Amino acid sequence: MMIMKAVLAIALGLIPGQPGKDAQTINYRDSDYAGLIGAYRQYVDSRGTTHLRGFDRLTGKPFEVAVRTDGFVEGTVGESYVTFTVRELA
Repeated sequence: MMIMKAVLAIALGLIPGQPGKDAQTINYRDSDYAGLIGAYRQYVDSRGTTHLRGFDRLTGKPFEVAVRTDGFVEGTVGESYVTFTVRELA
């Protein structure tokens, strides 16, 4: 569950990503952004893709983000389209 909140924090722009960089390590603590993310729905489809849906607590914009099993993330936040790849460090 923690990684999904980190994914949402990046997608919603709460943790700034660096477009064009090959890789970026983000130190994320669940308590840092949980209150800003707010409530969302999560389900896993038959292919193993996790879907996250809700509304950005700060802007009110709807979001729908899909996280594939290989870590590829894509979706929409309001009118914006976001894509990035995520993985947990061991």
